Amino acid sequence: MKALFIKTPIPMLKDDALEPDMGLLYVATYVQKHVDMNVKCVDLSVDSLQKLFEESDGADIFCFSTFTANYYLTVELKNKIKEYKRGKGIYIAGGHHVSALPKEVKKDFDYVITGEGEIVMKELFQAILEGRELPNKIIEGKIIQDLNVIDDINYDLVDIDKYTRIVNGKKALSILTSRGCPYKCEFCNSTLSKDGRHVRYKSAQKVFNEIMALNKKYGINAFRIQDDIFSINRRRLNEMADLLEDYHFDFRCFARIDNIDDEIIENFKRIGVRHISFGIESGSQKILNLMNKGLNVEIVKKNLVKIMEEGFMVRIFLIVGYPGETYETLQETINLVKECHPHEVSVYPLIPYPGTPLYNTPQKYDITYIDPDFSKYYQIYGDKQSGYVFETSQLSIDTIKEMREYLMDSIKDCCTWAIDSEENV
Repeated sequence: MKALFIKTPIPMLKDDALEPDMGLLYVATYVQKHVDMNVKCVDLSVDSLQKLFEESDGADIFCFSTFTANYYLTVELKNKIKEYKRGKGIYIAGGHHVSALPKEVKKDFDYVITGEGEIVMKELFQAILEGRELPNKIIEGKIIQDLNVIDDINYDLVDIDKYTRIVNGKKALSILTSRGCPYKCEFCNSTLSKDGRHVRYKSAQKVFNEIMALNKKYGINAFRIQDDIFSINRRRLNEMADLLEDYHFDFRCFARIDNIDDEIIENFKRIGVRHISFGIESGSQKILNLMNKGLNVEIVKKNLVKIMEEGFMVRIFLIVGYPGETYETLQETINLVKECHPHEVSVYPLIPYPGTPLYNTPQKYDITYIDPDFSKYYQIYGDKQSGYVFETSQLSIDTIKEMREYLMDSIKDCCTWAIDSEENV
């Protein structure tokens, strides 16, 4: 049998070809390793519809990875393939949107996979090979406790030359060295599974081996570490620095601003981290508290200045329009940016994504309206455009849009807009 893994494009993005879908490739690699099945991938961010239909010939199972903003397009692609196959085939969906709304997605697919998909996809594929139909069409993923048993992504499933990710001026690939995040930000949908806040790590040695293998096979010497918070495990960070400091690779990572100190900074330097992104979200202590962000504004300011003085390129992410936002709280954010002068910035409107507390219990946050059109759920697309999809009793969609534009205009001379940076997004 043949299984085709399909990444739905996100055509509204300025660059939809930065990198392949790591979640999709992890599952495809695991299935390829553990199930007697021909596994292929089509990434419609870089591949053509013609290739999709060519690979659909002879395929029996079609697996889609989808986000909220491109879910309708995923369904459209599924229907096109099903028409091309004259109704034949088994159609499976996974991804953040599926994990948030499995019952709704089940109306469009034969099976839906929530959470981490490697183990349950292997089990589902084995059942299909044996001619068994599973009674439960919504399959809850199984958390992998020991990430060291997971095979590294087989990048031969895609053409890495088609991707455009840059780190420190060099072609780069993303790697994932941990899964999960211990924090409970109200707006975040990255921990939808019930165990999502349980952080699991690959060992320093496994990460080192993966980096060296990618360098040897593809000549890659620059990497984007896609962990939610790369800096959180100090002992492992020190072990990685011991292994990597003599190799002079370049890294970009995401970190938590309030755990940056001299030890973290020194290990970042030894590893080769050049560029760090921080989710600051707001310069208002009031808004940070409402978000359950767990940050102190004064520590944010102090550590932003410190990390830049140490020579790192710094990008911050800001959110506008959280319930309770006013022009006074917005001014506090503007003041923070002007005081600290980060190198790069991205300004998002708040989007209450499915699966977040904001979406599930809107009345708690004074949210009076949420747009049901998921195609509008883009944080940033094209030339600094965004989707605006909710209102509160105090914030209309027009007001949130005006606030975002006011913030961007107020800080435009302080830092570079992220998508205009040579570092990509």
